[in-house]
Amino acid sequence: MRNKFCVNCGNENDLVNELCLDCFKKENTLLKHFKEVKIIICNECKSYLHKNSWRKHFSEDIERNIKKITSEIFRTKIVVNPGVKLDEVNINVDVPKKLKVGNGSLVNVNLDVEVAGSIDEVELTENYVVPTQVRFNACNNCKKLGGNYFEAKLQLRPKNDKILKFVQDYCVNRKKLFISKVEEAKYGYDLYLSDQRETRNLGNMMRRKFGGEVKESKKLFGVKEGKTIYRATVLFRLEE
Repeated sequence: MRNKFCVNCGNENDLVNELCLDCFKKENTLLKHFKEVKIIICNECKSYLHKNSWRKHFSEDIERNIKKITSEIFRTKIVVNPGVKLDEVNINVDVPKKLKVGNGSLVNVNLDVEVAGSIDEVELTENYVVPTQVRFNACNNCKKLGGNYFEAKLQLRPKNDKILKFVQDYCVNRKKLFISKVEEAKYGYDLYLSDQRETRNLGNMMRRKFGGEVKESKKLFGVKEGKTIYRATVLFRLEE
């Protein structure tokens, strides 16, 4: 014989799984737990680390960037209980007014989280406050850039400011490619670039766009962890 009263408190109102609504809500939650949230943002380019990969920032404004990154990552860390239908997650990120974002800095933020959903067709709303730390560290590209890192030298011959600007604009929009240094040579420009493959692709692109010829050579640079390291020189020569 089924109970017509709540097995917890004895209430005879509408029951769900032998519990009144108040007791049901106390014993059933939408969220099981949150996975650990680690937020790392580059203090130079404002990109952020997610799943071992650096992703492009959402905004140049550091406060907006922190809020968007933190809320987006937090959503991936939510674990719901079995049988839960999650309808909505609202997150407000409380960021301190005074921010120190130098390399190695830590910023404490609070996430005010409201979740709405249902269990056994009973609608529930829950609120949480989740303290989170945001750490600022230079990303791999910015570390390399700061140390004048390069894997390839691109030689532009002869001097041509239009092509130089094309290369500079191209590098701005490439994730792995940046210019460490530009030298004005006797017959053109030498650019030191961060990625061999990207430099090779750039040379071939310029040949298709501007004509001319592309030549490549490699020079032994050293050995790292048993692997031979070469640096490439890509020559782009435009017919005069």
